[in-house]
Amino acid sequence: MSRLKPLGPEEMNEEQRQYHERILTRPIFRDLAKDSPLEGPYNAWIRSPDLLRVLLPYALYVREEGELDARLVELAIITVGRIWSAEFAFAVHAEYAAKAGIDPEIVEAIRRNEEPEFKKDDEAAVYRFAKELTSVYRVGDETYQAALERIGEQGLVQLIALMGMYVMVSMTLNAFEVPVMEGMKKPFPGKA
Repeated sequence: MSRLKPLGPEEMNEEQRQYHERILTRPIFRDLAKDSPLEGPYNAWIRSPDLLRVLLPYALYVREEGELDARLVELAIITVGRIWSAEFAFAVHAEYAAKAGIDPEIVEAIRRNEEPEFKKDDEAAVYRFAKELTSVYRVGDETYQAALERIGEQGLVQLIALMGMYVMVSMTLNAFEVPVMEGMKKPFPGKA
């Protein structure tokens, strides 16, 4: 159970309601009723409309409008989500990763916290870069060079911005103990 009470639109001010309506247009929430409280990190962030004003365009850019292929975006997100054991982020984005073309065996290995076997060099490079930077807060020369060769400088800048976004998402989810959505399977069953 989340540490934050679900906040429905009837409890929001006008600015919060506008963001609520906008967020409900996201694909993950397509089945929610218009008067439903938000789930995931949005239930926390809706409490700060000033943050959302800045955060929503940034989140949209790093996930959907940047130069990185959707497959690599989702791979980076599940890697960061797993390192942080952020169940909501991992559960949602594991589905997106598979739809974007990440081999389900890779998704499963990451879920189990095991080293995946990659067939594509760009996926291996992005995974190692994301894992290394998120786990040890630095990237070695070999990891850096492999990622640079596969996605270029602009891709690296965007990958780091994406990872930073999902570190913040994971921190929000973990701090407020946000559970997976109803009907979703917990990806890390042993986690409290």
